[in-house]
Amino acid sequence: MAYVPNRGDIVHLDFDPSSGSEMKGSHFGLVMTGKVFNQHGLAMICPISQGTAAAARTYGTVVTLMGAGTDTLGAVHCHQLKSLDWRARNVRHKETVPQYILDEALARIEAILFE
Repeated sequence: MAYVPNRGDIVHLDFDPSSGSEMKGSHFGLVMTGKVFNQHGLAMICPISQGTAAAARTYGTVVTLMGAGTDTLGAVHCHQLKSLDWRARNVRHKETVPQYILDEALARIEAILFE
């Protein structure tokens, strides 16, 4: 059976097309929705950047992967949560984050959506 992204997976995929200040190009992303939802072709994914993301850090909307034990380094941009057609964007599974990273990212999204 083909891979279906699951909550907590780090995947690599193409974020284009994008516009404005959205992340562009191929990036890693953290999958925020479960396999039952994702099996239909869409998944909610936060991009991961290895840039400075100073403004996002100031607002408390990123979760660092530094020290998490993952091969993927950088910051999960919870303020850029996107619904993406992972099949059309050539998703590839990289690894799965520890539960505490996923919990922190979910808490940031909750704060953004329900402040």
